[in-house]
Amino acid sequence: MAAGPASIIAQVRQLLAGTLLLVQSLIRLSAAEFKANAGALRAPLAALLAAATLGITALVLLVVAAILALALLVGPLAATMIVAVLAAIAALALARHALSRLGQVQLAPTRAMATLQQQIDRFSARPAAKDKPHDQ
Repeated sequence: MAAGPASIIAQVRQLLAGTLLLVQSLIRLSAAEFKANAGALRAPLAALLAAATLGITALVLLVVAAILALALLVGPLAATMIVAVLAAIAALALARHALSRLGQVQLAPTRAMATLQQQIDRFSARPAAKDKPHDQ
């Protein structure tokens, strides 16, 4: 009977080793997926920074150039207001575009979580097809 407990101990060790390997794999997968998802933030953030920079630059340049041109027609105060509104509209349009792209980025490691759920289902002997309705 000495082979019985030794066999159980070996199985428990294999189970623990497999579980540790699974956890390590999921950690690596989650980290890689998080890095990929975080990398997707670069473009929208760069666009948002560009929108802010262009908005400020446009505002300054348009105020100077347009005020000088419009001041002859409508006066300096009205020319300043017209130019400021146009620059603000352009900046808002760029910012809205960047923010809409930023809202589409997901940081959560959904693939790793799905893999973990599959492993949990497999470990608990619940087949994935059990959730689906059977044909009658």
